[in-house]
Amino acid sequence: MHHAMLDAFAARDTPVHRLDGAAKTLVALLLILAVVLIQRDHLLPLAAVAAALAGYQVIGKLPVGYTAKRLLIVSPFALAIVVLFPFLERGGAAWTIPVGPWSLSVSEAGLLRAGHLLAKFALCAWTTLLLFGTTPFHGVLRGLSRLRVPRALVVQLAFLYRYLWVLVDEMMRMSRARAARDGGEGPWRLRFRSRAGVVGVLFLRTWDRAERIYWAMAARGFDGTLPAPPPRPEASPAQRSAVKDVLFAAGGAAFAVGLVITDRLAYG
Repeated sequence: MHHAMLDAFAARDTPVHRLDGAAKTLVALLLILAVVLIQRDHLLPLAAVAAALAGYQVIGKLPVGYTAKRLLIVSPFALAIVVLFPFLERGGAAWTIPVGPWSLSVSEAGLLRAGHLLAKFALCAWTTLLLFGTTPFHGVLRGLSRLRVPRALVVQLAFLYRYLWVLVDEMMRMSRARAARDGGEGPWRLRFRSRAGVVGVLFLRTWDRAERIYWAMAARGFDGTLPAPPPRPEASPAQRSAVKDVLFAAGGAAFAVGLVITDRLAYG
């Protein structure tokens, strides 16, 4: 099966691809934290973040479709959260929507808040996509380990990324087998029962596969530490403290901290 891997473009050779994974992971986390801390309804600081991310994407030579497609995929989750803000937030009515004998007022403050939250969500997701677009997933895991993230969490992320695609493959095979048997036709109740059965069987197969994987790894002496793949020459241990990595981390941290401080001083 072919999947839209998060790190499909991580093997390219650009200045940002050659940076250390730990430095990029640290900057991404700090930038996401800064975006979250920007005060309510302040859009100008978010524009500065968007400009910085756009510059990073241009330097990394990542296709616009790579980020745009994935942002659209996850956008419904954010829309489901903010869709009610324009109707529930108090303030001057931007327009009124008649609904039978009632009317719904869309407030300007609600629209502004919904837009602000959507912008924050998009910037955080964009930052994450750029991190994975310029860093192999195992490089991100190594970076998290060097940043002293608990080993159990790093191992869980590694297993999740590895076996998520196995689970997707299994689901696609079962879906094709079901479609070959009933053609997807029939009353909705039968279709619902068929799909529910697929989910149940998939859960059982996942449980069985997890047991077999656990015993196989235990038989090989797995102690909770994942073997690291051989690093790329530009990311060798001797270059972990390269000046470019330190400057990138320091510059990214300064930008994130300055963003929050400026937001507080400029807007009070």
